[in-house]
Amino acid sequence: MEIKPELKQFGDLRSADFDRYPVWIACHTGDFGEPWFDETDEETFRPWTSALPVGPSDGMLFVRAIFVLRDGSHHEGFLTPAFKVGDLGAMQPQIFNRRPEIQILGWYVWVPAISERASTRRSGMPRCYLPIQFSAVPGVASGVVSGRVEGFYCKS
Repeated sequence: MEIKPELKQFGDLRSADFDRYPVWIACHTGDFGEPWFDETDEETFRPWTSALPVGPSDGMLFVRAIFVLRDGSHHEGFLTPAFKVGDLGAMQPQIFNRRPEIQILGWYVWVPAISERASTRRSGMPRCYLPIQFSAVPGVASGVVSGRVEGFYCKS
């Protein structure tokens, strides 16, 4: 009898979860045949327990990442490995919020060349934090696992 893994909803993932397991996989992309699959939805993730590194073709993955803000501060978060360099929409980098003045980046579409003034007005992210460099922790993932956020785009 197979044991059901720890299941977490996307919004419930925390830094401590990535301390325990550096990679999480979406159950709806990797667990179709499992007896507990019907207990999951599109936002349910479980720890990746197979070999590392993972790659973008392994499913919808979140891998532990480090973010470096313009002020030099380091923050924890996660990203999804991508196939193409610069595909921030696929990577969806996320920062865990530990400082109240730093907004969690969220599911924005990021594009370069947006002015700092416009990005600050729209996102609430102080200009002194942009640009933001990010990278998966070493040895965890292959594919495109690093990038740079220059600004934010959102519909008005």
